[in-house]
Amino acid sequence: MKHKQLLLVLFAIAMCAISLSAAADPALIAARQKVFGIENVDANTGAVKKDKVIFSWLTNTTYAVSVLGRVIMLDSYVTRLELTPGRTPFVIQDMVNLKPEAILLGHGHFDHADNAAYIAKWTNAPIYASPETCDAMQADVVRMFNDPNAINGGAKIIPDGDPVNCIPIVSRGSTPGTEITRLNFLEPLACIVGFKHMHSNAVPPDPSYPPFTFIVTADPRDTQMYPRGTSLTPPTNPANRVPGQINTATSGSGGPGGPIAMFYDFVLRSGYNFTFVWHNSTGALKEGLAPDGAWGPAVGQNVFNLFAGLPPTDVELGSASSANTANNGHRDIVLYQLYLQPKVFIPGHLTTGTNGVAESSTQELFFMYRSALANMGTVQPIYTPEIRWLVDPTDYIRPIVFTPGDPRWSNPAKAARIAQFCS
Repeated sequence: MKHKQLLLVLFAIAMCAISLSAAADPALIAARQKVFGIENVDANTGAVKKDKVIFSWLTNTTYAVSVLGRVIMLDSYVTRLELTPGRTPFVIQDMVNLKPEAILLGHGHFDHADNAAYIAKWTNAPIYASPETCDAMQADVVRMFNDPNAINGGAKIIPDGDPVNCIPIVSRGSTPGTEITRLNFLEPLACIVGFKHMHSNAVPPDPSYPPFTFIVTADPRDTQMYPRGTSLTPPTNPANRVPGQINTATSGSGGPGGPIAMFYDFVLRSGYNFTFVWHNSTGALKEGLAPDGAWGPAVGQNVFNLFAGLPPTDVELGSASSANTANNGHRDIVLYQLYLQPKVFIPGHLTTGTNGVAESSTQELFFMYRSALANMGTVQPIYTPEIRWLVDPTDYIRPIVFTPGDPRWSNPAKAARIAQFCS
């Protein structure tokens, strides 16, 4: 009898092992190990460490993020996305294979929202954005499903033409800072607060601060070290297209959702309530002006006050370039930090070729940022966080790991503000 019981136990263990092996997705495991680091991902299941917050830079302002093991994406655009890994060391299928459970978009311009609808269709991940950007997501689905895709034998780019689940977090046409929305999809691990701020905009030079010199150039050696491969996006001329190319771009850049900018604040429920904020644009809040409206300084100040009232920020994932850089340098970045007061600043918007910034120009942007801190500090008190500057392409998919239980994040002021925003 004991022998039979032992055999039954061994059989059950074997069947369980077979079941777990069948359930494991090799593509998911490989993608997550590539993006989050082999040391942070279980080799058998693809689960990411459940006691860490991990950011992995996917170029520009796009990050894959693991929040205590829950994988999401912030933006979806990738600089120089090609058919095979090159200067950008991954392909779009890696982004799909990550299986994010949500995609958060900061605004609807191409250099943030490209690929979002495509990834959402293949993963069923909901998209969170402005309602105007959600309109673009549905238009993207229609275009992709109706794309003849002749270069690939007419295969459908996406599995079906049904709308994506795009969830608007503010009302259509709303004023920045007037609507604050709780996103509950990471509960009970984390509370997420989303609201509208302002997209960057060029305003006249600010006479309050010393003038600066705008010099940002690309390293001429970069194109020699990293020659271009074959773009994922097919060229306009069909005769020049090659198999594997598909159009996953967004149609939203020229639409009303393009410049409507969202701000997201994450507050963990455990440990020392580690917090991080992410915004993919930095507006001229001092003047209260942005491409999607002209509200004036009072509206901008209201957004600043909202920043200051959030649970104290531990990490800011922010934009290090803007449409205002040529006129006012990094003034707006420094002003955002004056109100957010993050302990750590991680920059983005470093690689797109917009706002005078291109691949390999990040070191000069770092110099500009430090110069802005010094110049503005001669006029008013400023706030200087710990800086973890990113350099392309060496920092692509290099995990940035934080431990929420580190006493560094302890702050008695958090409790009351968390209760205000996340009760």
